[in-house]
Amino acid sequence: MDSELISFRQKSYNKMNTHLDDTLDSPYPLKSKFRRLVLPGLILLTLAIGLTMGKGSSWLTQRIYLQISENRAATIERALKEENAAEWNALQSSKSPHSIYKSPNGQLLLQTLRREVKELGLSHLKIYSDGGLIIFSSEEQQIGTFDPSDGYKAAVKGIRTLVEKKRPDATMLYELYVKIPDTEFNTVMELYEPVDYLDAISLQVILPAIILPVSVLLLLGWTMNRLVFNAQADIDHRTDLINEFRNRLQQLVSDEAVSSLRSSTGKGEVASRRIKATILFSDVRGFTDYCEAETPENVVSFLNKSLGIVINAVHHHSGDVDKMIGDAVLAYFQGDDAEVRALRAAQEALRDIIQAEHPRGVGIGIYSGDVVVGTIGTTDRMDFTIIGDTVNVASRLCSAAKEGEIVIDLNSYHAAKTETSQLSEKVHVKGKNKEIEVVRIAQFR
Repeated sequence: MDSELISFRQKSYNKMNTHLDDTLDSPYPLKSKFRRLVLPGLILLTLAIGLTMGKGSSWLTQRIYLQISENRAATIERALKEENAAEWNALQSSKSPHSIYKSPNGQLLLQTLRREVKELGLSHLKIYSDGGLIIFSSEEQQIGTFDPSDGYKAAVKGIRTLVEKKRPDATMLYELYVKIPDTEFNTVMELYEPVDYLDAISLQVILPAIILPVSVLLLLGWTMNRLVFNAQADIDHRTDLINEFRNRLQQLVSDEAVSSLRSSTGKGEVASRRIKATILFSDVRGFTDYCEAETPENVVSFLNKSLGIVINAVHHHSGDVDKMIGDAVLAYFQGDDAEVRALRAAQEALRDIIQAEHPRGVGIGIYSGDVVVGTIGTTDRMDFTIIGDTVNVASRLCSAAKEGEIVIDLNSYHAAKTETSQLSEKVHVKGKNKEIEVVRIAQFR
């Protein structure tokens, strides 16, 4: 159960670090989010404004047409009352309009209707009485017929109605149905108006009101897109610089330090923790004498090659290099097979150094135990490292190792499950009251 819990926690930790790595390495996707979230909103807003203004202008134009038609209907009705109110009332209540028009007063009433149509510039006029009976029409052959259209029925209920109609000559007209106000009869007038009568004027007034906000939004969207594009380029460039700088810094610290810093969400020190590890400590033998006899350039070149071999061997066996101290390397291994990998890394490092025929060899000490991993120092200057008695003992065992030799404590040697059997011995380590039983493993030229 404990192993399953540890495995679950390790998977969660690795998943969190993977997500954090992706977050740190990837620039903020400002451009894609702008084009996915903001730009569609601007486009929809632009379309909504255009459609709303267009619908509004159409609605306003129709209301104007209906109001004008209602006013014209009132004008016609007023003229008819002034001419002969009695005949006009008789016409509205008659079931046979032709009989009204046969009388002299009826003829005068008919002449008045014809004159009003001409003076008001109406292309057509119909007047309905109860039931949809046409009591007057510009097309006089329709007088006396019934046409109870939907427009008429709506107008009888007090609903002004506008219907767009196409004439045989392909010109467009508005049929406007309005009920004559303030009358005891259900008299409805149907007036025809050319579509372009007010449309041209409406376009001159309303079109700029549509174009201006739409143009502003389009310009705003284009400007924001350019700004976001430039900002994204700057973000990408800065992220690349930060990643490059971070990668260079990672070369100066251990993998454990990088992992701990990335998983830390707070400020200040990274929390220290106690771990079990196998420490590998290597040191160049006779390095002081070599420095006295060589130029600084040769010393640096030798160190880079020698330390590079040890570091590559540690990484090859999944170890972590904590730091380089002059000509020494401090590394550590974690896990169930830490001793196995530490010993193999040490043997590989010694073999490669011998094959490279370096002027100075290396001695290595290996010791296993508990260490503390964390930061030490002040807020102005910190170092992430492993500390503890185990590290000190590994350093002492390294000092006890000869050139081309590994000194490993007996417990770590047995845990490494090496196939070869070596005699053990006891060595006295500075700072320890008891001697430590170790095994020497030599790698000869």
